[in-house]
Amino acid sequence: MEPLGPDRISLAQLEDLLHRGERVLLLDVRKDPGYQDSATRAAGAIRVAPDRAAETVTALGLPRDAWLVSYCT
Repeated sequence: MEPLGPDRISLAQLEDLLHRGERVLLLDVRKDPGYQDSATRAAGAIRVAPDRAAETVTALGLPRDAWLVSYCT
C-alpha cells in the first residue's frame, strides 16, 4: 500500500487494511474544542490529546504491531 504522502493514508486505504484483517487502532487526536464541539465520533476510536499523543499511546500500552491511524479536523 502506497501512502498519499508522508504519514497519510486515504479512507479507501484504511478500509483496505481493515478488509485484509490488519490490526488497526483509530486515534482521535482532535484538539479539545474540536472534539467537544463535535457529535461525530469514529466508532472505537481512542481519544488522545494531540500534544501528548506519543506519551499517551505508550502509557496505554497500545500494540506495537498494529497500525495506529490518527485523525483530526
